[in-house]
Amino acid sequence: MDKINTVLVVFSATSIHSKLAMRALDVAEQNNAKLIILSVRDKNVAEKVAKMVKDQGFLGEKIVEKLKEDIIKDRNEVISKRLDMLGNEAEKRGIVFETIRVKGDFVGNVIEAVNKYGVDVLLLDDIGKKIDEIKENISCDLIRLS
Repeated sequence: MDKINTVLVVFSATSIHSKLAMRALDVAEQNNAKLIILSVRDKNVAEKVAKMVKDQGFLGEKIVEKLKEDIIKDRNEVISKRLDMLGNEAEKRGIVFETIRVKGDFVGNVIEAVNKYGVDVLLLDDIGKKIDEIKENISCDLIRLS
């Protein structure tokens, strides 16, 4: 492996696992590399949950809409807290970092970020078949944790 200048760690929804976060911090710190923290959210999760509840028919329209709003608010708060904790740890270690939050297709957003930021090492949770599609479309090293 050549010099590592940029490390990308990717999280989906609220799955910001400490093992993955610590590994990404360690790789960035050991190589004096920039750390890109990418959080990719499915933009329709709250709508999907609300639709399932509505389809069951035991809650009214206004309650379902309020539930959807609460899910969105709660997810945003949880994600923000976890990303802030990771950023704070990067600052403590003297790691240059950038946090990016996007909504949409996980695989597409990961591939786009790898290419846009010239990533040398990508760290991901083992996400099953999606990993194969990502591996086929990137040229950097991949570290996956399970």
